[in-house]
Amino acid sequence: MRFDHLMHWVPDLDQAIKAYGDLGFPVQRGGQHPGLGTQNAVWRSPPAYLELIGVRDRSEASAAMGAHWPRLEALLASGGGAGRFAVHVENVQAVVDMLRSEGIDVSDPRPGSAKREDGTTVNWIAAAVQGGPPWAPFFINYGMSPAERTNFLSASERAPQPWQIDRLVVETPDPVSSARWLSRALGTTLEAGATNVPLEGANVEFRVGDSDRVTRVLIGGSNPPSGEVAGLSVDAG
Repeated sequence: MRFDHLMHWVPDLDQAIKAYGDLGFPVQRGGQHPGLGTQNAVWRSPPAYLELIGVRDRSEASAAMGAHWPRLEALLASGGGAGRFAVHVENVQAVVDMLRSEGIDVSDPRPGSAKREDGTTVNWIAAAVQGGPPWAPFFINYGMSPAERTNFLSASERAPQPWQIDRLVVETPDPVSSARWLSRALGTTLEAGATNVPLEGANVEFRVGDSDRVTRVLIGGSNPPSGEVAGLSVDAG
């Protein structure tokens, strides 16, 4: 398993792209998600990335999100913030089977796609934890192994990235229990009382807070930018 990306829900995608750009992050427009009513842009540090995602069609999005829509709409109305994070896995169905054997409710694997502005389409298979915490991960595969995807994305980068995502910080009322839950979902073990969950590509650190979501992304590398955009802080790790 490897950290793939964090979804950052923003009320206005154009404004968010500019805000990240003003901080110094080279954000690229992504595309639209057919049937979901959403559109995105990305700051990529291969193989991981930060996804800026906004609603382009409210009626389509509300229908697609179903029971999750009221919480998402409230998040956007408050100014935006992080949603779930994705974990790239070799076999989505195998992970679904593992989670269900642990008593964790998870959706069946489902196909998804994004139509880029250049007309190309990206496809994937994903499954999401259901009924878990708001920051609960979902599991994704793009038709290649994590190593193959790393090589593919690195080769397609126009220029090497000087920074990389190092850690996600989740504020939650009970960091120890939350860390234990995530460790179980990822199939790892933690020492008693631990609040940091190792994950290849970006560890997940839990701290005391009421928001119950990812509030900070810690960036590694040489003199990374720091700032806040639409309810999410991006700081030097």
